[in-house]
Amino acid sequence: MRCSTPDAVRRSTTDYGTALTRAMFEAFAQCSAERHRRRAHELRERGHALPGAAAAVSALAATDGVVQTVVTGNIRPVTETELVVFGLDTHVLFPYGGYGEDHDDRAELVRTAMTRSAEALGGPIKAANVLLIGETPADVAAARSAGVPVLSVATGRSTLHTLAEAGAAHVIPNLQNLPALFVALRR
Repeated sequence: MRCSTPDAVRRSTTDYGTALTRAMFEAFAQCSAERHRRRAHELRERGHALPGAAAAVSALAATDGVVQTVVTGNIRPVTETELVVFGLDTHVLFPYGGYGEDHDDRAELVRTAMTRSAEALGGPIKAANVLLIGETPADVAAARSAGVPVLSVATGRSTLHTLAEAGAAHVIPNLQNLPALFVALRR
C-alpha cells in the first residue's frame, strides 16, 4: 500500500470496491509514520517552514490564555514529524489536536480538537474563543462549519481574494506581520 493521507487511502479503497478495515488503516498509519521518520532528512532538505511561522508560534505561546494545537487531515505521527523537522513543534500540544485518523470531515477534526482541549484543560471551550489559522478555502469551510472564527493566511496556493471569498473573516498575506496576527486574535 502506498503511503498517503488517510482520506486518500479511504477513497482509494472505496474506488476499488473494498471497505477500509481498521487493520488496513493501522497498516497504512504505521507505514506512513515510519516513512516520514525515515525520510525526515529529505523533508528538511526539500521543504522549509513558511517565513514568520516560527516567530508566530513563539509569539502566540507567550500570550496568556493561548493554547496551540493542530487540526489536519494527516495522521498524528506524520504531523509531529513534519513540525519537528521544521522547528515548529515546541509550543504545540499534539494530544489536544484533531487528525486524519479521527475523522474524514475537517469540521469534525476542529470539534475533536476542541473536545480534547476542553478535557485536558478541565473546562468547556467556547467556539468564540477558538481561532483556526488556515491557508485554504477548505480550512475556512471547516472553521465556519464548526462555528469557530478563522484567520486565513495566503501562504499557499490560495490568494487573499479566494480566502476572503470563501468566508474568512480575517485574511493576512503571510505570518511575518505579527501585529496583524494579533489584531485578528483579539477580535
